[in-house]
Amino acid sequence: MTLSAAVTASDGSWLRGRTIGGVRRAWLCVLLVLGLAGCGGGGRAHRPKPPERAPLPAAPISAEALTLGGRIVIANGWQGVVTGQRLRIAAGHYADSGEGVALVSDAAGPEREVRAPRGEGALRFVRRDGEKLELRSHSGHRFALDLRTLRLARRGLRQPCPAGALDGPLPRLQVRFTPRGLRPPPAPRSEALAVLLAILAGVEGRVIAIDARPAMRAPCGLAARSLAAQVAVATARPVVSVARRTVLVSRFSRGWRAWRVQG
Repeated sequence: MTLSAAVTASDGSWLRGRTIGGVRRAWLCVLLVLGLAGCGGGGRAHRPKPPERAPLPAAPISAEALTLGGRIVIANGWQGVVTGQRLRIAAGHYADSGEGVALVSDAAGPEREVRAPRGEGALRFVRRDGEKLELRSHSGHRFALDLRTLRLARRGLRQPCPAGALDGPLPRLQVRFTPRGLRPPPAPRSEALAVLLAILAGVEGRVIAIDARPAMRAPCGLAARSLAAQVAVATARPVVSVARRTVLVSRFSRGWRAWRVQG
């Protein structure tokens, strides 16, 4: 005797008769499909990762790209990478006084305001020249903004030569600033200590090392009366790096004085 079974469809209609063996084989196929689905066989199709966004180009920026309050009016600016850090420099003027200012910021937000000399008026970005930005004031003068030290210097302005530099022996000075202090420290009331104080007074920023020796050449014909000090300065945020300056120091009637900073 052959056993058979009837299977109903989803709408309640009957399907053709099947044997018990056929029904068992059908159930085995259903269980196999469900097992594959649980193991990922029926999972979502693999989708490729979206392409990463390209970094912003080092190009000028417009005033519309900046979100600042009404205290500073922005004319234009520049953004790019300096010593591995992305910076944004906005040039403009203060809304109340009209004096020029360059606003330097990084990814964390506004950091430094570099003011133009009084009377120059609003600043505008012109172009990048190496590690400096060329800015032009409303009065027509051109300035160089050092992107590492954030110093603003007027271009084409000849620096005057100092008068009254004295002859005499030129001491050597080589020191470093460590967590334990100055090493090695100059002797009290020595010429080397006076030179050190003059260099610290003439350089902006945190000095970390000084190597001063008699100058081989110097402007104004003062090589024989000057020390040329190689000074390493740690710059503050937003540009964290080490800048190197050449500081010319001479002795005058009132003591040692740094009279020229180069670089």
